[in-house]
Amino acid sequence: MRSIRSLFLIVLSAVLFWACGGGGPGEFDVQPGEIEAHIRFLSDDLLEGRSIGSRGLALAALYQENIFRALGLEPAFGDSYRQKFELKGSLPDKEASLQVLAEDEILSFQNVSDFVITSHREDCPEGVEGEIVYGGFLIQAPERDWDDIKDADLKGKVLLVEINEPGNRISGIFEGEDMTYYGRWTYKYEKASELGATGIIIIHNTKGASYGWDVVRNSWSGEGFFLPDKETNLFFQGWVQGDVAEKISSAAGQDYEALKMKAETKEFHPVPLGLKMRVRQKPSFRSVATENVVAMIRGKHKKSRDRFVILSAHYDHLGKEEDKEGDCIYNGAVDNCSASATMLSLARYYSQRAEDLKVNLIFAAVTAEEEGLLGSDYFARHLPVPVSSVLGNLNFEMTNVWGETRDVYAIGGRHSDLEDFAREAAEKLGLAYIPERGGEFGFFFRSDQLSFARSGIPAVWLHEGIRSRGEDEDLIKRKRDMYQAEKYHKVADEIELDWDLMGAVQIARWADQIISLLAETEELPGFKPKSSFKRKQP
Repeated sequence: MRSIRSLFLIVLSAVLFWACGGGGPGEFDVQPGEIEAHIRFLSDDLLEGRSIGSRGLALAALYQENIFRALGLEPAFGDSYRQKFELKGSLPDKEASLQVLAEDEILSFQNVSDFVITSHREDCPEGVEGEIVYGGFLIQAPERDWDDIKDADLKGKVLLVEINEPGNRISGIFEGEDMTYYGRWTYKYEKASELGATGIIIIHNTKGASYGWDVVRNSWSGEGFFLPDKETNLFFQGWVQGDVAEKISSAAGQDYEALKMKAETKEFHPVPLGLKMRVRQKPSFRSVATENVVAMIRGKHKKSRDRFVILSAHYDHLGKEEDKEGDCIYNGAVDNCSASATMLSLARYYSQRAEDLKVNLIFAAVTAEEEGLLGSDYFARHLPVPVSSVLGNLNFEMTNVWGETRDVYAIGGRHSDLEDFAREAAEKLGLAYIPERGGEFGFFFRSDQLSFARSGIPAVWLHEGIRSRGEDEDLIKRKRDMYQAEKYHKVADEIELDWDLMGAVQIARWADQIISLLAETEELPGFKPKSSFKRKQP
């Protein structure tokens, strides 16, 4: 404990040094050394990878709270910086079974290799049975004149559905190869629960999911967490391999390829298969207390208004593997200490400039992102201010540590008016604003900005571009690609000597410029007509 306190005090002293030596009004003085100090503490082995319920995560929360406190930021929850809430852990049953009952045969499938199954219902009976209905893509998108349900009564049914969305190809029906929220598994589960289904099984394919069965197997065979304050009608949810869907269709006398082709059309109706699915499982549950850490700075400029911009970054990661030899700690220096460090540095910067601020700022260090965006989900549904007063969310995720770029883009910008602000801010800084890259991977739906969008708040993930400054224009793209391939969600994600944190400074400066533009707007930014998200009506 003495070494932890020593390291904590060293880093806190460094932060206060920056605070005392800040630049004058109008001078953007966030520096690489300040960001590095935060990364070094948060990614240190002493924090043991910051997994849910761990001592390391508690230390990361304490660190951020004390940074906010030392800078004089206002607690977001009365006299507390902590937003405490409960998570439920659900550990899948290794002996779970899935059978399909036809008139003259029973199809049995192998757990993990053929299917994965879990439940977010502590009252789930050991055995659940229901009629199977093929639900196509299970999408209801009125703004796109698309409805896969057609008023079908799916209450009590087991839904067999496709991942992604129809037309997932160049010039396809929705957004071509770019995934919308309707394509994500989270939407499918939410829709199935809304329709009163007993269970839902998603059919996996690598292109549609944007990852292989190994990712599904690894993610769904271990403990998962959920928010108990969000009720679900589903007794189970899970995935099956594509060949399992073919066998089920064949047992029903249906051609699976023909079913898929029909699902690609607006004329699709849910197809009862005349079969039943029987699932047996005994998942185990536990409760885990956790917390978001949130602070505020109120603008004191004479023209300031009671509007808010939320800056967010998650501080949890994957913990450590107890039985692994050698390095077993998932330090997550890029994911997501780089982002937390950038947000904390902006908190310091603005703490010295409240007199110049025309808008209020909320700094949200959210937890349980790696468990399904749970901390930001809870925070966005339990804001300390009215949602109608929030201009937007700027989320920091895996912030650039490899140097400055000539261009930038905002992941999710195409959903809302925030893209206009992001573009103008970039151009004011002499940066080219380019279209979002990697839309087929659905990055917007895989980090905390999604939680704010689902709650009716325009949100973006601020991302570096693809052209580096300097002679080697491909340098940062290569480093990002190498990181994704060799270090993302691996123990190798550690701070490195060749990092150039001017990349993170550049993102922070861009955020500052966006905030300045938002502070001047008269209207609340809204969502685009074809977005699957909407501003909530007061």
